[in-house]
Amino acid sequence: MMYVMCILAALGILAGDAVHATQRPNIILLTVDTFRADRIGYYGNPRGPSPALDEFAREGVFFREAFNTSGWTSPGLISILTSLYAPTHAVDLRGRSMNPAVETLPEVLKAAGYRVPDIFFLSDIPNFAHLGLDPYPKRASLIHQGDEILFDWLREEAGKSEAPFFLYYHYRDVHQPYDAAPRYSKPYMDEAFDSFVPFWGSLQRFIAREKIDLVAKNVMLTRNVIDFADRDSVWVRALYDAEVRMLDDRVFVPLRALLEETGLRENTIVIVAADHGEGLLDRGVVGHVSTFKEGQLYDEIIRIPMLFWWPSILPAGLVLDEPVQSIDIMPTLLDLLSLDAPPRAQGQSLLPLIRGQDSWQPKPLFFETSASGYTADAADYQKRYRAMRTRDWKLIHSVTEQQYELYDLNDDPYEEDNVWEEGTALSDSLGRMLNEWAIYAHQVAYRPDMGGDAAVASAAAAEEAPVIAFPANGDTLQYRGVDHVIRLAWSGVAQANYTIEYEVGEGAYHLAGELIEPTNEPVYGPFQVGFWNSLVMYNPWKFRVYRTDNPQQKSEWVTFYLAAAEGEGEPAWDLAMLWLQLAVLPGELGQLAVGIGRALGDLVLWLVTDALIYVAAGIVGLVLLRTLFNSLYLRAGPQRVRAWFAALVYVAFVYSTIPYMPKVWSLLRGYTGEAIRHAGIVAVVIFAVAIIVSIIRTRAHYTLPRYALLAGLAAVYAYLLSAFAQFPAERLHLVEYGFMGYMFLRALRIDLPTGWAYAVAWGITVLVGIGDECIQLVLPQRFFEVKDIQLNAISAGLGLCVVRLAETAKRSAEQDGS
Repeated sequence: MMYVMCILAALGILAGDAVHATQRPNIILLTVDTFRADRIGYYGNPRGPSPALDEFAREGVFFREAFNTSGWTSPGLISILTSLYAPTHAVDLRGRSMNPAVETLPEVLKAAGYRVPDIFFLSDIPNFAHLGLDPYPKRASLIHQGDEILFDWLREEAGKSEAPFFLYYHYRDVHQPYDAAPRYSKPYMDEAFDSFVPFWGSLQRFIAREKIDLVAKNVMLTRNVIDFADRDSVWVRALYDAEVRMLDDRVFVPLRALLEETGLRENTIVIVAADHGEGLLDRGVVGHVSTFKEGQLYDEIIRIPMLFWWPSILPAGLVLDEPVQSIDIMPTLLDLLSLDAPPRAQGQSLLPLIRGQDSWQPKPLFFETSASGYTADAADYQKRYRAMRTRDWKLIHSVTEQQYELYDLNDDPYEEDNVWEEGTALSDSLGRMLNEWAIYAHQVAYRPDMGGDAAVASAAAAEEAPVIAFPANGDTLQYRGVDHVIRLAWSGVAQANYTIEYEVGEGAYHLAGELIEPTNEPVYGPFQVGFWNSLVMYNPWKFRVYRTDNPQQKSEWVTFYLAAAEGEGEPAWDLAMLWLQLAVLPGELGQLAVGIGRALGDLVLWLVTDALIYVAAGIVGLVLLRTLFNSLYLRAGPQRVRAWFAALVYVAFVYSTIPYMPKVWSLLRGYTGEAIRHAGIVAVVIFAVAIIVSIIRTRAHYTLPRYALLAGLAAVYAYLLSAFAQFPAERLHLVEYGFMGYMFLRALRIDLPTGWAYAVAWGITVLVGIGDECIQLVLPQRFFEVKDIQLNAISAGLGLCVVRLAETAKRSAEQDGS
């Protein structure tokens, strides 16, 4: 009897499999742009901004250690849809299209009888061509209505056919700017600035206001726009969590409800993943690799959320800590459907891992990215960064610089302590594995097949320079609803490499560079309204074009503007690079001297010609003031008046330059090139030489404690030069506010005892520094920064300490001489 029951059970299983083969499940693949795994409540975020997504995770299989293959969107998403590493599918540059020979997930499913409608908002651009998605008639009218296209298709189209469907949707609004609606952001921001000290949170919020506005309004923030402090990470994460909460409300809440309402719940697989992660001040920057032009493959950039949900089939609440990769999604899904993965798929099915089978074999994860993403220029795309990761170790290779980073993930999960230089056998072994993978991934690459276009692209350049047809010079482009794209056009061969020289923005928003396009009609976009309005901040947009193989024939410059839609630098100083810097330092210092000399010459010429009348008027005004207030001048005493007048004129000079400093730096950069970055260091060095000369003259009166104090001051100056090396203008603060403290000291010591004079001089200088930042608070594209107030105060204190030390030694020498 038992034997018969076993046979019947087996037949039942086989029958079930047969039914399953003819009634395959529907599939919804959701990817989220810029989605950081550790901000999900189910992952462990105590703020819990994702309750609906957490429910999916509790009912499905959640991978805590999931990673993509690259650091920016195009290669990351293509890897999910092809099960190929980024260098293999070769869609790792802007404008590059996938080789049609690649078998994509939609194509495999379509061959198995699935409907594969195109509701993907990026399928119009070259990077996402040849995915195999079928046209959806309502796409054009729905694609720009938020997430409505996803839910409209499920409501209107899902039940129209017996054939199962594969629906791929990419959500993009977690991406910068972090500008979630107030009902989402307010609770998290209130929590971020909560304090038991009355008004302290409000003060902190006021101080951070301009930084908050930048993060909430800009699509990208490069390092040199503003300097974030570690304490800013609390509110940056709060803004990001609000974006996750909005995602949860807009997508996962209605998706759960719709699956229930339409009866799709029991026979639908839902997969959630992402193109890449996001930096939230982990390394001083908000954003990801394609925003700040630094190729990075740290975990915060490449780690993604990943879950599979299929009620009654997949185990509910299973959380796996095995490192897996996005290229495993396609083989796993096809394994669930009893379909074969393409022979050249590079991922592996995760079903053995999910089922706890002995056949599961973990393998290292591999990554490759460029120095930037969609905003890259030709130089950025020539740089490559590779990495490999196991459960315990992470190796990163900067190919261009030939630098390696090795991290012990057990002891150093945040990848802060590079142990590569220890030269262990493990370093050599991992390095060989990474190099072997790079050779393999590139050798089997699906390079785009240009066919006849390649011959056209390599033909001799046209004799005439391109003529830009659109936009016309002076045009203002409007936000046009469903046409959220910018289409440039110029004369010339349609399929050839063109170099675009561009210069956009002003002040802190100024950017200049080049990029390569393989066509004379490139398309940029589509743009969401928030993205578009952030681009408006970079007006005016100026560009010209030439055939890359014929740089002598360039088009005329064209300048255009973007109309706002209504409604909705420099590498840090590195001791490891010191010898390389010293090799070019003499030439750059010469360039700096010549450039400043030219600038001073032009300034004198301007004063003698255009400004002579203003200089003369100023002199006459000073003489009149002296005459009018002569009695006050005599009563106060010439020494006192001169000292205070000099101090106040210096303060007025510092304040008056604040609005013009970005322009001044831009002009100086034009005279000196990048050598201008040494100006602050040169100023400090000159100041130091003056101190050294003073020490030599009075060296007999320097005791050991004085030498120790001098060494301490030198160490502080060296640290500040290093800490603020990426902001050249701030190096000048070390001299600017040190000298200001001395100017006030000269005036105050006439009436105050020495100790009081020093203390009051420091206090007044600090107040002037606060005033400096308050002026910047009301100026456009300038920022109130507590860090700068601190730097001004430290600079004033250091300057006064140096003055005190020098004067003490001088006084000792004078006493001995007398």
